[in-house]
Amino acid sequence: MNSEPWSDPLESGKAKAPQSEKTQNLNPVTEARLEKLLSEQTKNLEQLLADQANVILEAVDEQMDKKMDQKLDPVINKLDAILGEVQKHREEDVIGAQQLRCHDDQLQDHAVRIKKLETIHHP
Repeated sequence: MNSEPWSDPLESGKAKAPQSEKTQNLNPVTEARLEKLLSEQTKNLEQLLADQANVILEAVDEQMDKKMDQKLDPVINKLDAILGEVQKHREEDVIGAQQLRCHDDQLQDHAVRIKKLETIHHP
């Protein structure tokens, strides 16, 4: 019978490489250390990828801003010109309305004066 307390029946026909006591004792420590290093490397890689993605997104954002400026600048310039014309027309309308009120006042004054003159000359 086998002197080991438990043996794998599938492994019974295979020759096992002898492991020293030192190697057997290091395996759990080495495995934990490797898992820790792998975890750290994974975090570092994820951070690096996130940083690269941010750099790419910023570059794309800058390019989009440039293209939008190139497309919108002519439109904005034309709108500014149109807005300037609208403002001129508003100012002219205000001036014209003031002149109309002034003329209306003069017409009313003339109408009153004509009636007075007519009553004096044609009683």
